[in-house]
Amino acid sequence: MEIAQKIIILFITCLILIKINQKIFHSILKKQNKIHFNFLSGIITAIIVFITISLIGMQFESTKEIFKSILKSSGLFVAVAGFAAQQTLNNIISGLMISIAKPFDIGERVYLVNSGITGIIETITLRHTIIKGYDNQRIIIPNSIINNEILRNSNYDDSVIGNFLEVTISYESNLRNAVSAFESIIINHPLVITNENYNPGVIVKELTERGVILKATVWTKNVSDNFKASSDIRIQLTECFKEKGIEIPYKKIQIIE
Repeated sequence: MEIAQKIIILFITCLILIKINQKIFHSILKKQNKIHFNFLSGIITAIIVFITISLIGMQFESTKEIFKSILKSSGLFVAVAGFAAQQTLNNIISGLMISIAKPFDIGERVYLVNSGITGIIETITLRHTIIKGYDNQRIIIPNSIINNEILRNSNYDDSVIGNFLEVTISYESNLRNAVSAFESIIINHPLVITNENYNPGVIVKELTERGVILKATVWTKNVSDNFKASSDIRIQLTECFKEKGIEIPYKKIQIIE
C-alpha cells in the first residue's frame, strides 16, 4: 500500500474515532452535564489526534524513528510538549485538576474574586473554561488562570443557591406592611425553598435620600429557577405595593439631545 493511501486511511480513521467520541459523550452529557465529562471528551480527542499524527509521521523514513520514540516514551513526549508549549500544557494540567477537584460544575453561578467576573459555567475544554456572563456574552478564561482564582460558588457542596433582591420604598409608606408583603410573596413562590436554614430574611438594608431599601434572599435549587422566581417576585411585589399604596420612588431619566 502506498504512503498516500495509508495517510488517507489514518486521517479518515481519526475523523471517525473523533466523531464516535463526540457522539458518545454528547449522549452522556444529555443525561449528566458534568464538567469532568466535557474535559474527558477533550482529552480523548487530543489522544486520538496525537496518535494519528505519530502514525502518519512513522510513514516517512526521515521521521519514522522520531515518532516511534515518542510513542514508546511518554516521558520524552512530555518533555518535548513541555518545551514547545509550556502554557498549553499548563492549561491542560490545570483543566485536569479542575475536572477532578470540581470546584464548580456546568450550569453553576460563580464569582471570580480576583478578576471581578460573575457568570454561569458553560463548559470546559482542554485549554480554557467558558463562562456565560449576564449580558449573554461568553468570557473565555485559560484553565491555568481559573485554577489559581479565588472562587465564590453558591452551589459548592450544596443543592441550593441564594440571590439578593432589593426594593426601595418611600418614607411615607407603611414600612411594616411592606416588609410583611415582601416576605410573604417570596415564601409563597413555588420555586422558592424555605426552611430553618433558608429563609428570606427581609431586612432594612439602608436609609437613603430616595427612601428605605429593603433586602431579602431568594433561595432556589438552581440558577434557572432563581432567575424565574426573582422575576415573578418583582412583578408580584410591584402589583402588591400598588394595591396597598406603598410607593416605590423612581428617578426621572434625563434625555440628553
